Amino acid sequence: MKTLDCPKGHGPMVLKTVTKEMIFKGVDIVVEAEAYICPECGLEGGTLQSAGDLQSAIADAYRAKQGLLTGIEIKELRNFQDLTQRQLAGMMNIGIASIKRWETGMVQSASMDRALRFQLQGGIQADNYSGNREISLPRIKLAARLFEGLLGKKLLKKGDKFLFLAKYLWYADFLCFNQIGRGLTGASYAAIKYGPKLNNYKDLIDPIKEANSSEAEPLSDEEIRILKKIIETFPEEQLVYEAAHREKIWKEAQIGALIPYSCAHELTEI
Repeated sequence: MKTLDCPKGHGPMVLKTVTKEMIFKGVDIVVEAEAYICPECGLEGGTLQSAGDLQSAIADAYRAKQGLLTGIEIKELRNFQDLTQRQLAGMMNIGIASIKRWETGMVQSASMDRALRFQLQGGIQADNYSGNREISLPRIKLAARLFEGLLGKKLLKKGDKFLFLAKYLWYADFLCFNQIGRGLTGASYAAIKYGPKLNNYKDLIDPIKEANSSEAEPLSDEEIRILKKIIETFPEEQLVYEAAHREKIWKEAQIGALIPYSCAHELTEI
């Protein structure tokens, strides 16, 4: 194992895991990385390898917070699809160097992230009705609470059957899927007489109300931006209800049928 000596003459430095808070591309992030620390003076040092690892950690912390695929996620999804870097690059009509850079620490643009998700996640048929995410009742409640705060009124009301909340959640899940390649909550939605509703919503109402939103995966900045956009577009409950009923993907679905996330790009009211 490589060792470093303190440049101030205090002898060998000790390899430790340190937590760093910083701003990257205008976003506050927290990363953990290994660094050599002098036990006597506290001076921090590193090697070329540790510097590279830190840059990758910074990039992945930023990507995770912005709702972009991290380098590890890109590699894991590519392996899951049994694709080489060259094959994926060919499918996206880009150079293999881009795939290599994204997997090792360079941040991809939002448009390239959508292209990656289309190739790596679009083929996972089982996720067409869950938005490439496992359903999370705490996250549904977390989103509902944020909607309530933005609206200034209750949506999780006693005796309520999610007539309006379901429409807000539907737009949130489908917009997130369309813009960042992954739904917000993992919920599936059925076309019923009163518009898009959570599939099997009668069985979910009480569990959602009882869920602990503090156990949910935190919302990313991009997800919060999307939820705010929805409330700016539909500041009144009746507006989101009426808009959902004008959506072609609901009107053309058979009553009781699930609405696939692959139709998200066909939303017209927002």
